[in-house]
Amino acid sequence: MPVKLVKLFNDLRASYWFIPFCMLICAILLAVLMRWLDGAQLATALPLLPWIKASGTEEARAILTVIASGVLGVAGVTFSITIVAVSFASSNFGPRLIGNFMRDRGSQITLGTFIGTFVYCLLILSNVHGKAKISGARNIEAFIPYFSIILALVLMLASICVLIYFIHHIAETLNIENIIAAIGLKLQRRINDVYPGPDPAEELLESPFENLIRGKPQYNVTVDRIGYVQAIDHEKLACLATDNHLLISVHYRPGDFVSTHDCLMSIWSESNPEDLYDDWRECLASGQQRTEHQNVLFLVEQLAEVIARALSPGVNDPYTAISCLNWYKTALAEYVVNAAADNDESHWHRRRIQLLPVSFDRLTAVMFDSTRPYISSDSNVVMHTLAILCECACLARPGDSRDTLISHLEKTHRAAVEHAGRGLEAESITARYS
Repeated sequence: MPVKLVKLFNDLRASYWFIPFCMLICAILLAVLMRWLDGAQLATALPLLPWIKASGTEEARAILTVIASGVLGVAGVTFSITIVAVSFASSNFGPRLIGNFMRDRGSQITLGTFIGTFVYCLLILSNVHGKAKISGARNIEAFIPYFSIILALVLMLASICVLIYFIHHIAETLNIENIIAAIGLKLQRRINDVYPGPDPAEELLESPFENLIRGKPQYNVTVDRIGYVQAIDHEKLACLATDNHLLISVHYRPGDFVSTHDCLMSIWSESNPEDLYDDWRECLASGQQRTEHQNVLFLVEQLAEVIARALSPGVNDPYTAISCLNWYKTALAEYVVNAAADNDESHWHRRRIQLLPVSFDRLTAVMFDSTRPYISSDSNVVMHTLAILCECACLARPGDSRDTLISHLEKTHRAAVEHAGRGLEAESITARYS
């Protein structure tokens, strides 16, 4: 998929207005359809409920007015609760988690249901009129849109059910365990996307990338925008490189910040491909904030931020940090068991493109190096971290991945012992490490 469409899709997902706006349009179309059905006088062909059929114009207006005013008031309360929840999550769990709440489908559908019901009742209300006589013209008969009123009552019942669901849903959304689990599941899926393992059907280059570019002219493509790299269209890059017999080295990965005149990528070609520079730049989508798309480190940093806040002196919640570490363990186990065991640099040099991958060293550094100052301050979290690193190292095959995990095991032990000093805690930590 082109990166522009990917960026648009991600922006719409992160917006709070898109789904309510679509439901608003559906409510308008539904009101037009129901007004047409009532105008066709099909109500006489169906056995209606007596208490609906006997309603006069004033009763019909009262029903629609009460429903419209009621759901509008509830919509305001719903929006206020959502803003409070977002503010609470931002201050307690970290501002980078706001996007998770903004993308919450339950809150968006709830708001869209209330707004749609209000607009529907308002449009139908304008179609109710009593009997009138215009001078010099024929009399106007009273008109009561029976079908539309019945549907308005159905929408009112649906709004009540949605309100009950929303109260339960917002409480579940603010549960820290659910927040951590949602990020952890995304991280597990993203690990498989970033480290899919080698494809047997895909051919590697005949020679190392450095040998192929030796002696060829190098051309640099600069960045023409400012912001975070959100997505890179690898397929389009591969097609451009193959069709024009080029070799490309991309210098940034999704999540990196770029500014004007930074070197986005280097191209090696026999002739100057200056006429293709705009095509190269179109392979990159950027924005004012980082996203989780193609960026596994963003999810890791979200969990790291929760760990840092949980272990801060003002909060001191080691069990929340342990929950985050459990999902770190899941992601690491996914890598060492299912990802490429021979995930060397040649894996990233296929199809004439040299990418800037997130190595396992980089992944584990963000997980443990950035959180070690906070982890080492709590013996319970230290014990759990040592156990997780040991278990993942046992799952890993002999090689760089296992050595990296053992290195973090040793660093965590040293940092925890230095923080604990001499005492029972230091002895317990050393025993666990042994």
